[in-house]
Parts: sequence; structure tokens; C-alpha cells
Amino acid sequence: MVRNSYATALRCIGQDLDRRGIKSFDIRYEAQAYVLQGGYQEPPAQTPVTIYYRPIDIIEMDEAEAEKRGTSVAPKDFLSQTQVFRAIGGYLDKNEAQLIRITNNEPQGKEPSLKVEYVNREREHVVNHHSGSDLYDMCVLMYKQRGKLTGTGGRLARWRR
Repeated sequence: MVRNSYATALRCIGQDLDRRGIKSFDIRYEAQAYVLQGGYQEPPAQTPVTIYYRPIDIIEMDEAEAEKRGTSVAPKDFLSQTQVFRAIGGYLDKNEAQLIRITNNEPQGKEPSLKVEYVNREREHVVNHHSGSDLYDMCVLMYKQRGKLTGTGGRLARWRR
């Protein structure tokens, strides 16, 4: 079975976390599956929930959500878990990296942050801490790049109510 892109897989996981109301998380990529330990409180928090996402689970979630995509007329929330996970996944895909772990349960300072661990294409272990503003910038960049692929010229759409 072909591995989904990290952008697709992590977007699906982000959508599932939003749907479940899980706010704190520690996700590890192990043995071709994503293992999530999460919780319902803001991070840092205990993580009493464990969910396994196998490749077939990701494919099924992506197919189920495919019909809904593109029908939204609301402004984009660039810091939703779904958008943040998609942006992190896009970064990993673009840089041919292998995900090890993503967590929001180890904040750096007072501002919410995300810790991402991966192995880069040079086989080096990398640990990045992303602040809220870093994540926002990554999400906007990915949105613009996706716009170029879909013909919007990378412009943010003006939404009408």
C-alpha cells in the first residue's frame, strides 16, 4: 500500500481531533501508523485517550471528507488543528522528511507551541518548536501554494456572507 502524503494524513487526523474535541495531543509515527495520545483539556494536560490511525483509516477518512471539501464559504481559520496539521505535513513532504512525533503538550514558555520531531533527508534527527505565529505563517504559505495549484493565483479569496 502506498503511504499517504503527510499533508493528507495529518489533515485527516486534525479533522478527526476537531470532531472529537481533543485539544492536547502527542502523535507518533510508528510502524506505518500514527499513534495519538490525547486529551480534552488545553495543553499541557494528561492524555488519557489513545487512537491508532492505520493507512486504511486515513484513506477512508480522506474519502469521507472529499465530498465536503470546496463547499465552504466561511473565512479560513488558519490556526485550526486541521490547517496546522496540513501545513506541518506539507513541510515534511516538501523536505522529504520522516515524521517521528508532533506534540502540543510540551509548551515553550507561555505561548502555545508545537514540537515537531523528524528525520531530514540527510538522516539527521531534527526537533523544531513552532510558536503560534510560526504556525500561522506556515498555514498561510500552504494556503497560497495550494491556491496556485487550483488556479486562484495564490491570492486569499474574499469571502461573501
